[in-house]
Amino acid sequence: MITSEVTTEQLEKWQKLHNFWKGRLTANRIGGTELDKYFREKYKPVVNDTDNFRMIVYLNSKAYSPDADISDIRTYALENDIYVGINISTGYFHVECEDITRAVPIWDDLLIKRGLSSADINNYVLTGQYLELCKL
Repeated sequence: MITSEVTTEQLEKWQKLHNFWKGRLTANRIGGTELDKYFREKYKPVVNDTDNFRMIVYLNSKAYSPDADISDIRTYALENDIYVGINISTGYFHVECEDITRAVPIWDDLLIKRGLSSADINNYVLTGQYLELCKL
């Protein structure tokens, strides 16, 4: 999860990782329903039906999938202040917390579990982050 300004060194590292692995990677992205199930089983969140947060997740998800539907958004809370939203049709997820350092491990875990689509593999920043998290 990017939580601060990205440095030139980070970009170069991600690009190197991407260039080295891109021909060896295959799409392994799971669906949103599977990601949602994984999240609920692992973290035991409380359902959070706050309209404002649901709208934030929906609008961000639309940026990646223009045909996203707000009825596919599931929203949760962990420890009362970590908010997670998952689009069960696209696999898009959103994690936020006032203390962002507490949200990072959850975002990282969800990215690793969700995996990469063929389009994701073409994005060196996302692929580089994924590979770093997978310790490759």
